Amino acid sequence: MANSRQRIIDATLTTLKDKGFARTSTRAIGATGGFKPGLIFYYFPTLDDLLIAALEHASEERLARYGDEIAAASTLAELFGLLERIYADDRDSGFVRVVSEMVAGSVADPQLGPRMMVLIEPWTAAAESAAERVLTQSGLAGVVSPRQVAFAAVTFYLGANLLTQLVPDSREVEEILQTAKRLAPLLDAIGGALR
Repeated sequence: MANSRQRIIDATLTTLKDKGFARTSTRAIGATGGFKPGLIFYYFPTLDDLLIAALEHASEERLARYGDEIAAASTLAELFGLLERIYADDRDSGFVRVVSEMVAGSVADPQLGPRMMVLIEPWTAAAESAAERVLTQSGLAGVVSPRQVAFAAVTFYLGANLLTQLVPDSREVEEILQTAKRLAPLLDAIGGALR
């Protein structure tokens, strides 16, 4: 049974990536996964429940993959480098599209919005913990709130995802992340002077 549930989740993520939110129906998911659409309702009460479960699964998997590196980052340069790598991995795997489609779908379906925010919170919490550690070490802790830095990072990531869907060939997001990584030692030095 767990295998069938996972197969449905995998088919949902693929359908979101390939067809977008508006065309991700139970019929489309069933066609992608090679099963009858009715099987979905054995495991998930509604399509929204399935969409959230699929995104939650992918998000938890990614957080587990990067969690140790987020917890170990000790400089702004390391954090910016990690954000750059996460974004590149998500872009290359198609997860950027999945997140973008779910954000767009949440605008159209107001019941999804709060559920999306619940899925975003573990990433914000991980970013806040890393920001607090790095800002304290760099001497910038009194200048900016770790929660604000975390919220800004998550906001940037979501905005970058959406922009990437509008302008797929743009390298500007990658260039912004590379510039931030290059400026990080300067910010660390400024923080050190403030201590």
